[in-house]
Amino acid sequence: MTPRIKIEIVTLFPGWFDSVIKESIIGRGRTKRLFDIDIIDLREYTSDRHRTADDKPFGGGGGMVLKVEPLYNCLKALGYEKDPKPGERLVLTSAAGKKFTQSLAVEFSLLERLTIICGHYLGVDERILALFAIEEISIGDYVMTGGEAAAAVILDAVTRLVPGVLGNFESALEDSHSEGLLGTPVYTRPEEFLNLRVPEPLVTGNHKEIKNFRRLEALRKTWENRPELLTGMEMDKKEKAFLDKLKKAKKENNKE
Repeated sequence: MTPRIKIEIVTLFPGWFDSVIKESIIGRGRTKRLFDIDIIDLREYTSDRHRTADDKPFGGGGGMVLKVEPLYNCLKALGYEKDPKPGERLVLTSAAGKKFTQSLAVEFSLLERLTIICGHYLGVDERILALFAIEEISIGDYVMTGGEAAAAVILDAVTRLVPGVLGNFESALEDSHSEGLLGTPVYTRPEEFLNLRVPEPLVTGNHKEIKNFRRLEALRKTWENRPELLTGMEMDKKEKAFLDKLKKAKKENNKE
């Protein structure tokens, strides 16, 4: 079987990904050759005997900067030119990048090739961005010492969307953020625990009722935790009335 997508991760710490690519869903998908993962050691593309891939920033300051030469040598060896070929994307994990979203994960999952460069604290030599069409991607508004964890997040979010990776592909389509909403609350057996029961609609067997219940509960959770996601979202009358009821209840509780 030919893998649907090849994912390359360029890093100073290739051993960091040992368990990431061997365990759980990613490991099984890789074993079934639904996708291919190649972990690339950036130090293999250095030119000095110390295999130096980072250095202090010009102008002073803390942190280390990934050097432009090994990055350039690596990307050229991988066959990249100034602009990626159709079906390919080249990304850099960076706190200064655009936010990684579910819709971007879907875009990446449809590619033939995705190359992720793990960023570094303090960053990478800016000149590499002038030499290649690299997209800077951030997984959140915080700073980490390296981009390996961010690359693992992207890897997980992308590979689980490849058909055949999940036992039930519908679960990927119904995940949090897939429709702009957070995930609905979920339950499993036992049906009752310490007098806490599973909501009645979920045990009726009525698929329409279950679908409606899950939609409204997803709206509720999104309104409670990430209300900004609801801005501009199209809703039917029932959904609008449900949110109005939640807002009214909260307003009354605040008065008390």
